[in-house]
Amino acid sequence: MKKYWILVALFLIGLAVSAIHPHDYFTWILEVFPAIIGFVILVFTFKKFRFSYLTYVLILVHCYILFVGGHYTYAEVPLFNWIKEVFDQSRNNYDKLGHFAQGFIPAMIVRELFIRKKIVTPGKWMAFLTVCVCVSISVCYEFLEWFVAIASGQSA
Repeated sequence: MKKYWILVALFLIGLAVSAIHPHDYFTWILEVFPAIIGFVILVFTFKKFRFSYLTYVLILVHCYILFVGGHYTYAEVPLFNWIKEVFDQSRNNYDKLGHFAQGFIPAMIVRELFIRKKIVTPGKWMAFLTVCVCVSISVCYEFLEWFVAIASGQSA
């Protein structure tokens, strides 16, 4: 049980550090809000359904990707600016890391739910349905970003 508290502490520390002088607080809250919602859901469902420790660690990694993206904005993450310059890239590609995590980590969550709740048996349908759920989540998130951009008058 102690190891789960370590993840909670790391989440709270990462959230707090990302909130210290971010690029702008509006972008910060938009980027870290999914992590906060996910954290609350995981806290309230922990006793009823406990994911594997690996899945919780992957979720924390995804939260940190969101925290860093929220703090600097995805286009201005310093490490990826350095990578852009060293490899002569046209732009900062931190958003690609975010998109990869947005697909891969929810896939791990969905797959674990499907297997342990016996919703879908392992096989081709599980892979297909896992991808469908992840794509649906990503599409909803992109539509939400688009709506916020239109409503706020800022670029997404």
